Amino acid sequence: MSMSQSANRAAGDAGPGRNDPCPCGSGRKFKQCCGLAPQGRPATPARTSATLDPLQMKAGGALTRAGQLTGNFSPLQRVLRLGPKTAPTAPAAPVETSQAGEESARAYLNLARGYIAARRVGDAIKAWRQATRLDPANHVAWQDLGSALMQIGRLPDAIGAFRRAIVAKPDFAPAHHMLGMALESQGNETLAVGALRRAVALSPKLADAHARIGTLLMSLSRRPEAIASLRRAAAVAPQADIGRLSLAKALMAEERQDEAIAVLRRMLARNPTNFDARKMLGDALSFAGEFEEAGREYQRAIDTGRQPISAYHSLVTSRKLIEADRPLIEGMQRVLQRGNLQDFSLMILHFSLGKALDDLGDYGAAMEHFDAANRLRHRSSKVDRPRLVEQFDSIIERFTPDYFARHAGFGSDDETPLLVLGMPRSGTTLTEQIISSHPAVVGGGELPYWLETGPQWDAGGMRSLTMENARRVAEAYLTVLRDLGPDAARVTDKMPPNFTWIGLIHLIFPKARIIHCKRNPIDTCLSIYSTYFTARMDFSADRGDLVFFYRQYKRLMEHWQKVLPPEVYYETEYEELVNHRDVRSRELIAFCGLDWDDACLVPEQNERQVRTASVWQARQPVYKTPVERWRRYEPWLGELRELVAE
Repeated sequence: MSMSQSANRAAGDAGPGRNDPCPCGSGRKFKQCCGLAPQGRPATPARTSATLDPLQMKAGGALTRAGQLTGNFSPLQRVLRLGPKTAPTAPAAPVETSQAGEESARAYLNLARGYIAARRVGDAIKAWRQATRLDPANHVAWQDLGSALMQIGRLPDAIGAFRRAIVAKPDFAPAHHMLGMALESQGNETLAVGALRRAVALSPKLADAHARIGTLLMSLSRRPEAIASLRRAAAVAPQADIGRLSLAKALMAEERQDEAIAVLRRMLARNPTNFDARKMLGDALSFAGEFEEAGREYQRAIDTGRQPISAYHSLVTSRKLIEADRPLIEGMQRVLQRGNLQDFSLMILHFSLGKALDDLGDYGAAMEHFDAANRLRHRSSKVDRPRLVEQFDSIIERFTPDYFARHAGFGSDDETPLLVLGMPRSGTTLTEQIISSHPAVVGGGELPYWLETGPQWDAGGMRSLTMENARRVAEAYLTVLRDLGPDAARVTDKMPPNFTWIGLIHLIFPKARIIHCKRNPIDTCLSIYSTYFTARMDFSADRGDLVFFYRQYKRLMEHWQKVLPPEVYYETEYEELVNHRDVRSRELIAFCGLDWDDACLVPEQNERQVRTASVWQARQPVYKTPVERWRRYEPWLGELRELVAE
């Protein structure tokens, strides 16, 4: 999966620096507002623009002075007697708020901030909720409540609170901004972009919002728009960290890697402890295959002491660890033992420790960490088995040879698209590296086009199936491909789950070649289970779900093999590719309709940027150690053992 924005939070995608203005619009520094203190502790939230009377200000100030609280809230609690002794329940619809209710709500706001300063987040949330009950039109109360809920990972509730703030004050840019951030964290990129664009329309100088739009558009393969947004962030805040980081990201997107690295090095010359710049520099070097230097930058990022988990994860996945790396493992274990980690950070740390221990051959301990990581992942990733069966049944029933024959006129004759797909961790990256080593091919990486277009088309059913719609879909996809390789004979799209949309792809591009990558089913599923993916995959976190999903995937692929012409559909096996590289590589290139080029035998020398979970492996000589990896984990396979016969 690509290093999309959701993933970048695991890989340490840069946000505002601790001394930059907070993106919520409060006017305070990020470290004093919506930022998180070390180890995931919530920092003191922003003071908003709500007007407080002198008595409330005095009481609140006494509590929050120097950011230290004793837990004695009696002065502020006495202020609350200005309002009703018992707060009413939240009204179902907006109501007129009395002056006393407004005053009490403001006092609850101050009380909540005091609780936050004392790290009593639960009490703070209760106080904010009371404020919103007393004064439902108080957009500041809803905004503060949403920010607190977002900090503790309650994203649906946070999104609801931000939307209530927007209802109360539609032109309140910070609420649109924070709503976009919450939707981004939830993985809803399209809605996040919409919310963030509304924020910058209301407040054009919100650099963080421009930067986030750029990152999200990049993950959606809308590169020109993404670069424009990143450059707007850089123009709005040229001297701030967020502006400089956005400039570096824009330069990387423009393939101006050396210039991006130079920007980051200048930042670090001014502030060597800037975590975001260190982390981004490590990523830039890693994507370019400079793993040794990238590792040094990741270690320096860890040494800054600021939220080191993302840097640990990037470091352990950028190379194979050896016995001399034991101190690195001990450092991660110390972070784990300190606790106070939110679920997402804890999950990433367990995946990192599992990978490190796997490298050192401690498979039992590695599996303990993989299990711990997947227990956390499984909370939000579960397979709806009946729905999956129904979905695949519908695809198989619809896309028959007769169906393709009846709609033969809908297709484009363009042969540029070259789809590489299959289960994740099945050899798709290696296959794309071999093919894109050919001078006539450009590697597009993981493009989300069909994952977005497919559901939109499917939701419309037969109403969507018109010549005009088919041409529009084809032109939009070719625009994406030609932006990547204007003169290329073929542009690869290596998005593994595109196998669901093969019918639509073949309908619109009947001459597009499709390569299905296969691998030993247990090795495939074990590798999925032990890998953190940036994109949500509901089947990935439970052995039983993995087995179920694999069998449904296999059933669908058998259907495609039957109904697609052999000149456009090809299956390659990972084990064959690594054991008989010369023969199988030549077959691949011949299937693509290209003349042979010896560069395809050394895919590790391919200089294109790689941004998938296989970033390190893609730069190594083709190796055989992943073959039958499952045997090292045989005592802990559980339900995966059912796939032995397959």
